[in-house]
Amino acid sequence: MNATPMPQIAPAVQSDPRPPGFWARFVWFAPAVVVLLAVTLYPTAVVLWLSVHRTHLYDVVQGVGLANYVSVIASPDFLALSRNSLLYVFGALAVVLPMGLASALALQNIARGAMLARTLLLLPWTLSMGVVGCFWLWLLNPSYGPMSYLMRSLGLEPGLMLGDPSLALILVILVTAWWSFPYVMVMMSAALQSVPAELYEAIEMDGGGLRERLRHAVWPHIAPTLGSTALALAILYLTLITLILVLTGGGPLGETATWSFEVFTSAFQSVDLSPSSVISVVVLLVNLLLGYLYTRFTGRVTG
Repeated sequence: MNATPMPQIAPAVQSDPRPPGFWARFVWFAPAVVVLLAVTLYPTAVVLWLSVHRTHLYDVVQGVGLANYVSVIASPDFLALSRNSLLYVFGALAVVLPMGLASALALQNIARGAMLARTLLLLPWTLSMGVVGCFWLWLLNPSYGPMSYLMRSLGLEPGLMLGDPSLALILVILVTAWWSFPYVMVMMSAALQSVPAELYEAIEMDGGGLRERLRHAVWPHIAPTLGSTALALAILYLTLITLILVLTGGGPLGETATWSFEVFTSAFQSVDLSPSSVISVVVLLVNLLLGYLYTRFTGRVTG
């Protein structure tokens, strides 16, 4: 009797554990990754490579390791640039944050004409830095500018204004604050909208005045936004070039030259690009630190 052959069981097809569309997401994100590599990571890698070599324009002559960093960071010129950069960033923040907050509080308490006032206050932020620089160059011109005319009519000597080494950086800080304070105003106006009206009513019932309202109702709700706004502006100020270029060109006597401005000018004027590459790396590291603080402060990362 012939044995009945056993039916052969087809091997089970293993299902793909990956979710549907797993490879499609790479196709969608591939253009963004290519652009990121082309305009961000590749130039950064080139700057890092140039910073550890001596160059003749863009031709690498000799590898010197960290010798470029030692010579640049230990130089008096770099110390002066660092002083100017820090004074510029923190000086502008010290002016722009109170100015923007005060403008937001004033707009919140205006019953009529708030829309017109908000539009006028936003005007500086809508202008390009080149236009802002030319406008203030005219205002601060020591020969025929309106500011010098006003000072002379009051019996004051205007001096050189932006040409005065002891005054130029202060004026650049004030112009920068005038241009950028609307950004703070908008951010603070948005934060003030989150303050519950019940808090104001409770403070008024307890007999509290303006000081108590600012301390117990306003400040707890705007402090996180104020901090993140300050960090965002600090990153902007560290990389700002156009306004300084138009107003002073880094002068007089280098008193308004910052890290980013020095990188910009050295890249077009120097034969050896390694010093400007070193300063670029310094700016990159400081911006990465500020960016890390920004993400931690705004709560956009966890852990």
